[in-house]
Amino acid sequence: MFILGLTGGIACGKSAVSDELQRLGATALDVDEITFELLLPFGELFGVYVQHFGGYIVGEDGFLNKRLIGEIIFNHPDERAWINSVAHPIILNRVRDYLEQCQAEGHEFVVVEVPLLFEVGWEFLFDETWAVAVKPSQQIWRLIQRDKLSYQQAIARIKAQMPIAEICRRADVVISNRKNYSYIRRQIRSALKGRYIGGRSLG
Repeated sequence: MFILGLTGGIACGKSAVSDELQRLGATALDVDEITFELLLPFGELFGVYVQHFGGYIVGEDGFLNKRLIGEIIFNHPDERAWINSVAHPIILNRVRDYLEQCQAEGHEFVVVEVPLLFEVGWEFLFDETWAVAVKPSQQIWRLIQRDKLSYQQAIARIKAQMPIAEICRRADVVISNRKNYSYIRRQIRSALKGRYIGGRSLG
C-alpha cells in the first residue's frame, strides 16, 4: 500500500490536489474531518476544550464557536501549543486506525491530507510527502475570500503556520497551484509517472 501525505499552507489548494488523486483511484482522508468529529458535542475533545477555555466558547446552538477558537489559536501561541499537545496524539491514533483499515481492505493508494504535517512530525507515516503551494498574495486573497476574514486576520493565520518555502523544502514533491486546474492535473500526473496501482499507470 502506497501512502501519500498531502500538506501545504492554509488556503493553498490541498483539496483540489486530493480530489484529483481520488479521481485517479486514491482513497483519501482529510485530517480536518477527524478534528471536526472530535469537536462535536460529546466528541473526545469537546469537553477538554470547554474545561480549558470555559463555557463561553460554546455557542447558543450547543456547538463550539470555531471562529472564536480560531482567533484564540492564531493569536496566542501558548494556547495553540496546548491545543496541539492535546489534539494531535488523539488524531494520530485515528489516522493509524484508518490506515490499518485501508490495509485490511486491500487499498493500494491512500492519500492523507494533513495541514500541519511537518509541524507535528508525521513524516514517518508516509511513503512520500507532497506540498501544495501558491504565491503569498494569492494565499492571502484566497483565505480572505474563503473564510470571510480581514486582511489582518488572514495574515495572523498564515504567520501561525510554517512558511510555505520551508514546507516545500521538506516535501518530496511540490505542486504549484498558481494557475488553473489543468495545470495542477499535469503536475500530478508528472509526479506519479511510472507508478502503477492496480495494474495501471497513474502518470
